[in-house]
Amino acid sequence: MEQPGAVEDSGTLPRQDRDVVSARRYLEQGQPERALEALAGLNGDADAERESLRGAAHFRLEQYAEAARSFESALAKGGPNAELEVWRSRAAANAVADVRQPVPQPRDVVATTEPAPGKRDAWPAPADRWPSRWSALALTVGKAAGLKAGAAVKIAARTLGREDPDSLWTSWYRKSFLRSVATLAAHRERLDHHQLFDAYPRGQRVGFADPALRPPVWARRVRTADGSWNTPDDPLAGAAHTRFGFNTAPSETVPEHEDKQLLVPNPRKVSRVLLTRNEGFKPVPFLNLTAAAWIQFMNHDWVSYGDPSRTKFYRIPLDEDDPVRQRLHLTEMLVGATPSDPSLSRGAPTQTHINEVTSWWDGSQLYGSDAETQHALRSHVGGKLVMDPVTGNLPVEPDGVERTGFRRNWWLGLSMLHTLFAKEHNAICDRLRASYPEWSDDRLFDTARLINAAVMAKIHTVEWTPAILPNRTLNMAMNANWYGAATNLLRKKKERKTKATINIADPIAGGLVGNATENWGVPYSLTREFLAVYRLHSLLPEEVELFSLEGTAASETLPLAKVRQRGSHEVTNSRPMAELFYSFGRQHPGQLVLNNYPRVLQELSIPGAGFYDLGAVDILRDRERGVPRYNAFRRLLGLKPIGEFSDLTEDAEAIIALKSVYDSVEDIDLLIGNLAEQHRPTGFGFGETLFEIFILNASRRLQADRFFTTDYTEEIYTQEGLDWIDQASLKVVLLRHFPVLLGTGLANIENAFEPWDEGPLADDRHPLRSFDPELAAHDARRR
Repeated sequence: MEQPGAVEDSGTLPRQDRDVVSARRYLEQGQPERALEALAGLNGDADAERESLRGAAHFRLEQYAEAARSFESALAKGGPNAELEVWRSRAAANAVADVRQPVPQPRDVVATTEPAPGKRDAWPAPADRWPSRWSALALTVGKAAGLKAGAAVKIAARTLGREDPDSLWTSWYRKSFLRSVATLAAHRERLDHHQLFDAYPRGQRVGFADPALRPPVWARRVRTADGSWNTPDDPLAGAAHTRFGFNTAPSETVPEHEDKQLLVPNPRKVSRVLLTRNEGFKPVPFLNLTAAAWIQFMNHDWVSYGDPSRTKFYRIPLDEDDPVRQRLHLTEMLVGATPSDPSLSRGAPTQTHINEVTSWWDGSQLYGSDAETQHALRSHVGGKLVMDPVTGNLPVEPDGVERTGFRRNWWLGLSMLHTLFAKEHNAICDRLRASYPEWSDDRLFDTARLINAAVMAKIHTVEWTPAILPNRTLNMAMNANWYGAATNLLRKKKERKTKATINIADPIAGGLVGNATENWGVPYSLTREFLAVYRLHSLLPEEVELFSLEGTAASETLPLAKVRQRGSHEVTNSRPMAELFYSFGRQHPGQLVLNNYPRVLQELSIPGAGFYDLGAVDILRDRERGVPRYNAFRRLLGLKPIGEFSDLTEDAEAIIALKSVYDSVEDIDLLIGNLAEQHRPTGFGFGETLFEIFILNASRRLQADRFFTTDYTEEIYTQEGLDWIDQASLKVVLLRHFPVLLGTGLANIENAFEPWDEGPLADDRHPLRSFDPELAAHDARRR
């Protein structure tokens, strides 16, 4: 990635000064090896400046231990220097984390045209049997109630669910409770009908699959490794190595190109001015750090563009005053292009890209998205996943990262959640085996996977989402997605079942889970827009505080850079997992606002590059992939565009910063607009533009998946499995595997994504409790 060049003659300067000038120029021209050669003759007598240059050269060469020693020597010789100390610490952390090691090894993106072969033991498909008289009656009543409920909801949505035509921003959250519910229902109906676009040409199946393909019998009741056969008549819908879909019309969106707008304004400038934490960390008081790890854990189940290109690069210039240029003498940042779609020549509505993982909510981050990976993760005894017999955690590969289904972008938070839900999978296997001792290893594994994936989907739907968006209407809507509005109204929380005895056949009254499958005429996939709006890196802090279970103060504080890749295993190998979850429960994530992006991610080191500004890359990726900029995005979603910078925010300093980067509101990038949105629904951690994509995809992930709809049945999951899901929450899962946490603040709270506070709970730190009559009454009694 470094570029050759020639250093000009530095004339008649003294030898030492010539070495400094030469080293700087070599660094600026992309030759750090030559810079080290220029400084080699002064090993014993180098001053602070020369040691700093030597550190920069080593850092650029990804020789992080050597860089840390050189920066440390520069500090010793030159005295305190806060900026230099940051780079010394970063180099030392990179050495511990071994970030030079690619995890996993790079591989080319492929596009599939047929389901991967698979085989399972010959165990029976679900029986097509006549229901009992009571079941038939319940089904009939549910259908009749669903027809009436659906008609009532449609009438309410059309009459009560209208937005204020004079308001620039949506107004649902300013209405009465029932009107706000109706308005959200109207939003979802509009989005379902108008914001789904296929990535394949009309008349073609997903992945250009052969129309003659027929599902194997065993695929009727199990999730396949690659996500195929979930939709029997379109076998590759949602499968790994098929295209991302679209939520904005591809005919009206065009990827930006380098010779036009791709680098305008400069993504690094956007990052420096509008993302940098120049006023310190801004925490979310009503969330704990597990919430930040959780959404990355989920995203890895849903979406991945794969490894960037190793042959095509974008060059982002670094300004003269850029602190990275001043410290590392780097003049540009090279970013590998998003890998192209190998199937593009067969036809597409616009430039398309491949999702290397399954789009389904199927736990692929744990189980992998191909049969080979899945096979390697299984113990092949009792349906279980392989665990380390000594630590009880996931086994660790030679590259220092745990063995699991998805291993990119690894850090401590992912290690904790992957380990937790691998343990949960094995516990489910034990429960099933106790009831069905005759079952084969395959049948135990496949059924446990179904149950575990549903547990994760439930936690995300009714716990994580309301926790980050603590709004009464939203809380009700997400619980209605899972249980149905009728169950929410008629049952106490501990008595609710995902699938009621009389399941109302309506997606609002009866819920999405256990009702009809619906893909709204567009094959299921996740979309480029979904990944674009879920860039939630601002949730991450700069450091992780570790607490002992007995202590009141942090016993150790580790920079985030030090708990990446191999550094994560170093922590989990030295600390009990329960202690780590306790630590995350006590720490807050960051607000999703301007100027709250982690500096460590703006100065990231990755294999092949000592410096990589992920904030700048986030901006670049949306432009490159054809995601519309903020105002165009709003228009294409049926929202009103802003006319002035002051429409976006009333913060005078933010407006000045926005104007210093963008010539016009039409130039504002989607990520920046989302972070800058000051007009947010009550209690929301993010604004309405992101929320529109959320409304659409949060429901679609459930409603298009037969394993959450028509096949969410006792025949597929077993009654034990359905009961396990109904009883599950993140708190229940944590206490099942780490019962020692019962002695912490976790026992005092309902939602495990809230701060693990002890004693009386403050409303500003636990806002969800005010929406729950049972908890509100409990709190009143305590007071």
